[in-house]
Formats: sequence, structure tokens, C-alpha cells
Amino acid sequence: MARGRVEARITVPTGGWSVSLTITAIGGPYTVTVAAGNYFPTDLLSSFQTQLDAATGGDGAFTVSASWGESGTGFVTIAHATQTFTLTWTSTDLRDVLGFTGTLTPAALTFTGTLHARGVWLPDCEMDADRGTDGGVYETDRATQVSPQGDVYGLVYNTRQRHDGFTWAHVTHPRAQISYETTTGASFEQWWRDTHSALRSYFPEAAPQLRIYYSADAGTYHTFREISRVDTEAPRTDATWRYLRTVRIGPLYRVPGT
Repeated sequence: MARGRVEARITVPTGGWSVSLTITAIGGPYTVTVAAGNYFPTDLLSSFQTQLDAATGGDGAFTVSASWGESGTGFVTIAHATQTFTLTWTSTDLRDVLGFTGTLTPAALTFTGTLHARGVWLPDCEMDADRGTDGGVYETDRATQVSPQGDVYGLVYNTRQRHDGFTWAHVTHPRAQISYETTTGASFEQWWRDTHSALRSYFPEAAPQLRIYYSADAGTYHTFREISRVDTEAPRTDATWRYLRTVRIGPLYRVPGT
């Protein structure tokens, strides 16, 4: 079983998130804006790349990529294929989400963040999903009535899909708790605080949509909302050894239409 990846949906506010871009051999500064809307982190990178490519009227040589695979670091890289560039963060929220700490200068072909991207959690042990890559069980709001003669009548109001949850039973301290992080922002605890505790304005919902990838190297995922967790508890995997922690996300409801 793979480790998987968890992404929480980000809300870019009215007016969008902007940067100021200068490409050394072409010119600038050019204003590059990610439009207001809802984005999962993977989609945010794609949109940002599209806008960087369009900044000069079709330069088309940027890549915005992330180390979010099964052995990923959590870092984001912004690169140009042939030209050096500099970039200033007009919107510091975009800078923070992508894991950068300051202006991208002096001019270079490639810049890589030093902080873990926000909204993304990368477990470092295998995922346990009881139903494999299935989206969960179906449940209904079903009411029944029994007549004096024993006839049974049923009425179904709603049908939805419930998933009992995902478990990572051997998460190391750096990927579980803030106080042990070796990369700032890499822990489940920080991810949960960012996404589910109103710590960041760009996660405005108390129960944001979550994409849970069954393998961080592949594209198969389902989209859920977590319904009951209220803390960042990650108990010891073994009572005699506190370095490994168990993280569980769930129960969840699958987002209709995803």
C-alpha cells in the first residue's frame, strides 16, 4: 500500500493573488495574478504556471512543480527553461502557501521554497484504507412505518457516501507534531491547524474539501469532507516508544459529484 497524500482546498479571495515578475532578457515588471476562486494545491500550481507563461504575451517556458510524491519533500519549485528571472510577492499569502519566505532574487533560472507548502500533508508511512480505493459505503436518510397489519413502508430522503476513514499507523514525529518538524510545516499537526482551525484566512471553512490521493505518485483520489475530528491528537503507535504516531482522518463524507 502507498503512503498517499492529503490536500485541502484553498480559497483565493476577491482580487486574486498577484506577483511582480521580471524576466531578465525580456523585461518587466509584469503583474501575474491567480484569479479568485477555489483551488486544491495541485490545481493552484497549474493555474500559477499558466499565468506566469501568459505574462509576456505567451512566453510559455515556466514550470511550477512540487515534490509531493511518495518520497516528497513538500517543496515547490518555480523555474524558467531558458531565461533568468526575479519575482516579488505582491500577495504574501501566495508566497506562504507555496513555501517561500521572501523575494526571489538575484535573477536565476530556478527557485525552490524552503518551507513545506501549506494545505498539503505527506505521510511518511503506508496508508491503511479498509475499502482500498473505494469511495465509501452508501447510506440514506430512510424513514419506515409499520402498519397494525405488519405492512412496512419506507421513504428515502437523501443518499450519500460515507467513508470510515484513513489511517497512517507509523508516522514519524517530524511528520506528526509541530515541535519535532525538520521541515517547517511538514507535520500533520500544522496541516490540521492551517486547514481546519481557522488559523489561515484562505481556509475559511471549518470543514474544507479534502482530496485524498491513494498514492502520492498517481492521480487517483476521492474528494471528502471530514465531519467529526476536533483536535490534532496522534497517539503513540506503541505505548513503550513515542517516536511513531498514529494519524487518522475520518469519518468523512464524499463530496457529491466528485
